Amino acid sequence: MNQPLVSIIIPTYNRAHLIEETLLSITNQVYKNWECIVVDDGSSDNSIEVLKKISIRDDRFKILIRPEQHLSGGNGARNYGLINASGKYVIFFDSDDLMTPDHIKVKVDNLIKYDVDYVITKTKYLNDDDDFLDRYYTFNKFKISTHNFIVQKVNWLTYDVLIKAHLAKTIRFNEDLKSGQEYNYFSKLVIKSTNAKFIDHYVTLRRKHANSKQFNLHKENIKWKRSFIAMWTTYLEINNDLELRTKKILLYKCVRTIYRQKDFITDHKIKFLKEFYKVFGMHTYKLLLMVFLRKNFNKGYNFRENLKKIANA
Repeated sequence: MNQPLVSIIIPTYNRAHLIEETLLSITNQVYKNWECIVVDDGSSDNSIEVLKKISIRDDRFKILIRPEQHLSGGNGARNYGLINASGKYVIFFDSDDLMTPDHIKVKVDNLIKYDVDYVITKTKYLNDDDDFLDRYYTFNKFKISTHNFIVQKVNWLTYDVLIKAHLAKTIRFNEDLKSGQEYNYFSKLVIKSTNAKFIDHYVTLRRKHANSKQFNLHKENIKWKRSFIAMWTTYLEINNDLELRTKKILLYKCVRTIYRQKDFITDHKIKFLKEFYKVFGMHTYKLLLMVFLRKNFNKGYNFRENLKKIANA
């Protein structure tokens, strides 16, 4: 039986010292019918030279340069890779992590076995015993549904998923987002389909970096502003397809970030308040009081908790 072609899409930026090991883990896959599209995002190290040497040895590696019509960052690179993907299935991967030898096989075999649109597998740390990722997967408690993913009762990582290409290509990563882009993409995915299956199998080894982008978001105000923008942007993109209970919780999650940063982001204030009023009605006064007390007296927690109860009612 012929193996369907799988497209692996990897954005990369200044990973010359790591990406060779990542690509070797792909070369060593027991599943052989794949193409790997590596999109360089303007590296200033010798990444291109490393990648060209690898592609000469194995022409299944396709090396692309992100064009100017896509914004810089992993999102633009992933979108460009997705446009150029030829496979029946798509895997998004990172340039510093590793695939187990059965990574692709486990995903493809189970997608075909269960006749689903995408499968979700598991990741563990390569160089750390931290059990955070084990606690991250809650499929034993909650089913895969639009509501459960968007309110984050269930979660998965970008490289956990294999998706049918015709579905993956109907969605784009939001190139304006600096964080939360995976949440944004997969929120749009679960709007289109929840015909999915979780496979309780580790097939990705994640490298833990002390200087990763997430680690560098240690400045709380920046972190919470970016979190607000990611959730609010996602809400604006999909709210017409959400049921009321999901809208309420997603807007409350935005409120939680407003509380953390002690104020509205000015550019979004009016539009957010209008939308909040449409969903929460007169309870909007509690949001305004929360912000006033938090900003001026470092209080407002009770109003935040009251809004949480209303959202979850």
